[in-house]
Amino acid sequence: MYSQYIPWLALVLAFVFFIISYLLINKLTKKTDALQLLVKSLLASNESFKKQFGEIHSGSVGMGKKIQQLDAVVKKTQENQLNLVAQAPENRLYTRATKMVELGASIEELMNECELPRAEAELLLNLHKK
Repeated sequence: MYSQYIPWLALVLAFVFFIISYLLINKLTKKTDALQLLVKSLLASNESFKKQFGEIHSGSVGMGKKIQQLDAVVKKTQENQLNLVAQAPENRLYTRATKMVELGASIEELMNECELPRAEAELLLNLHKK
C-alpha cells in the first residue's frame, strides 16, 4: 500500500536535498567571495606597509650616516679644543687666578701663586668683583 509512494517520497527527498545543497553552495560561494576580497585587501595593505617600511628604513640609514658625520665633527672639535688649551699655558694661570678671586684671594696671593704682575692681579680682582 505504501510502496507506491516510495518513488514520490524519494523524489521529494531528492528535491529537498537538491534545494538544501544549492542554498549551502550559494552561501559558501558568497563567503568565498568575501574571503577573496579580504585577502586582496590584506595583500594591498601588506604592500603598502612594505613600502612604508622601506621608506622608514632608508630614512633611518640616512639619519645614521648624518649622526656619524656629526659625531666625527664633535670629536674633531674636542681634539681642537684640547690642542688649543695645551698651546696656551698662560690661559691656565688666568683660569686659576679667576677661581682664586672667586674664592676671595687677595692681590698678594694672586701675585705669588699665579706669578701675575700687580696690575693684572688688580685688574682681575676689579673685573670679578663686579
